[in-house]
Amino acid sequence: MLIRIEHETVLSYTEPVTDAVIEVRMSPPSTDDQTVSGYRLRVQHSVGTTSYVDGFGNRVDLFNVNAPHSRVEIRATSFVRTHRRFAGLQLAELPWPAPIESESTDVDLLEFTRPSPLVDVSAELSAFVESLPREHRSFASGIQTLMRAVSDRLKYEKEVTTAQTTLSEALRLGRGVCQDLAHLFVGACRGMRIPARYVSGYVNQPGELATHAWCQIWGGIDLGWVDIDPTRGHFVDAHHVVIAVGRDFSDIAPNRGCWKGTGEESIAVSVKVESVDRMPTNWTEHPNVSRQAASKAIAPWPLPEKSLRQQLVARSGPLRHQQSQQQQSP
Repeated sequence: MLIRIEHETVLSYTEPVTDAVIEVRMSPPSTDDQTVSGYRLRVQHSVGTTSYVDGFGNRVDLFNVNAPHSRVEIRATSFVRTHRRFAGLQLAELPWPAPIESESTDVDLLEFTRPSPLVDVSAELSAFVESLPREHRSFASGIQTLMRAVSDRLKYEKEVTTAQTTLSEALRLGRGVCQDLAHLFVGACRGMRIPARYVSGYVNQPGELATHAWCQIWGGIDLGWVDIDPTRGHFVDAHHVVIAVGRDFSDIAPNRGCWKGTGEESIAVSVKVESVDRMPTNWTEHPNVSRQAASKAIAPWPLPEKSLRQQLVARSGPLRHQQSQQQQSP
């Protein structure tokens, strides 16, 4: 399936601000489950963009807007062909929990079995994990039971949580959006020593939507990471497109940054996802840059010479944090 994604973010200010430093994670990667046919990022202001790969393997586009401005428009367009493996049948052949103890010393897996900034440990989470059944026919059966339990524990409801809401806060509320449900699923898996990570992405549901959030669990060396959508209650299919992966939302927010000024900031996000037959014949990734030059713009880890943090430290005066877009697609 070939999917076209239009992702627009507009940052508005009540009075001009300056010295904005902004990074975005809106570029889908090519993986075993999807192939990126094209990606284009356009910013309203004429700014240079530096691209690098973060510690989780995600592409990050970083740019500055130094001149006084009252509005920043960021538009990302992607064409992605999905060819996702259906892991449900394969997980049905594994016992619960999956036999990963021999791999537990892998530092990358250990990172995803521990608490993280938004997936914090709490009495509510411990009680939730303790209430889960321990015996299941297979790993797939255990995951399906967990998805139902997550849906029962957190009712989907918009405008009760924010992009910065921790899992413990969402559990006390008993409500949240896909971001919160994904955090609960991840937290429960980690409570059972199953490596789990947070996924930011899109889902092919025509119309104006926000970005979506789901999870990946470790299915062992043979399967690798397996995508689970606890909000929809099923294994991820060809309609899902991954943007980035991390410990939780705080690692991979679609936009983040800082700016200087006294004006108040507001954010508006519009996402349109649709399946298409083919890419337009006149479409190019970089209308003003050759493909060869554009490919050289991606820098490997470590960060470029001046990372977001270094640039912020180097600037004087009070800096204010940019708002992030909460992931709340139903």
